[in-house]
Amino acid sequence: MSYTTREHLSLMHEDDSQYPISVVEQETGISKELLRMWERRYEFPIPARDTSGNRMYSRAQIDRLQDINKLLAAGYRPGFVVGAKEEKLQQLLQELPSAATAESNGAAPRQLDALLELIQHHEFADYRRQLRQELASEGVRQFVLGIAAPLQQDLARAELGDALPAFTCQLARQILLETLQFAATLLPLPNANGLQILLIDLPGDNRPLELLMIRTLLLSSGADVLFLGTEPPVEDVIECLRHCSTSVLQIAVSAAAVTPSNRQLVARLRAEMPAQTTLWLSGSGAEDIAEPSNEPVFRRLHDLLQAVQAWQNPLRET
Repeated sequence: MSYTTREHLSLMHEDDSQYPISVVEQETGISKELLRMWERRYEFPIPARDTSGNRMYSRAQIDRLQDINKLLAAGYRPGFVVGAKEEKLQQLLQELPSAATAESNGAAPRQLDALLELIQHHEFADYRRQLRQELASEGVRQFVLGIAAPLQQDLARAELGDALPAFTCQLARQILLETLQFAATLLPLPNANGLQILLIDLPGDNRPLELLMIRTLLLSSGADVLFLGTEPPVEDVIECLRHCSTSVLQIAVSAAAVTPSNRQLVARLRAEMPAQTTLWLSGSGAEDIAEPSNEPVFRRLHDLLQAVQAWQNPLRET
C-alpha cells in the first residue's frame, strides 16, 4: 500500500512507521541526493525498502538526521558526525552554543531574521551596522549568547542547504568576527591581579568563530584571556606559559579533536607547563582526553563561566 506525503506526515507520531525519502527531505531539509550520498559514504542512514524497492526511513533515523543537522549547522564536518554513534552525537549536541550557554530566551526571531535578510541581499554595510546596534542594545555577554551563537548556526545551516552562496556566508562570518573583536574592546580592563587564562584549541578543530565567542565570554566574566590564535604550535604554548603569569591553561576540545596525536600533545603540556598553572579542559571531547585526576573538566560553557566567576569571587568563610 502506498501513502501520499500528507498521509505519511499524519503518521509521524508512530514509532514503527516508515517514511519515503521525499518526506525525510521535507522534514529535515536534507536533499535526496545528499541522503543517498551519505548512505554510500558513511553507511547512514541505511533505509529499508518497500515492495517496489523504494527507500523507507524510520522515525528514529529522521530524529537522528535532525540531530546531525544541528551539528552540521554548528560547523562540524559531515565525515565526523554523519556516521557517529548515537552516544557521541548526544555529547556533541550538549556542546552546541545555543544549548550550552543559554541563560535567557536569546534574540527575538525577528532580530535574527532581519540580519539574515540583510545578508541574503548582500547589504553588508547595513548588516555590520545592525550587528553594532544589537551589541550596544544587548551588551557583550547577551550579544554572544543571543545573537552571535544562533546566527553562526543559521549561517552554517543556510550554507549547508545551499540557501546562501558560500562566499556570502564567509563574508557574513568575517563581519561577525570583526564585531566580536570590537565587542572585546568595549569590556573593562581585567584586574591586574585577577585570573589570567591562556585559551587554546587543538589541531583539527578549525572553529575560529566559536573559539572567539568563548574568548569574548571569558573576557566578559572578568578574566584576562591570552590568545595565540587557532591551533597554536605546542612550543609557543609552552613558552607563553613559562614567560607569562598564567593561572590557567584552558583547552577547548571538541570531540573531533580527540585523536592520538592530540592526546600526546596534551600529555606534553601537562608535563612541561609550570607548576603554578592549572589545566582546564572544556567541550564535548574534554572527558575523553582528560586523565583521571583533579583537573577540572567542563562539558558546558556555562559551567566554565561559573568556574571563572567562582575564581574571581571566592566564597568567604563566616
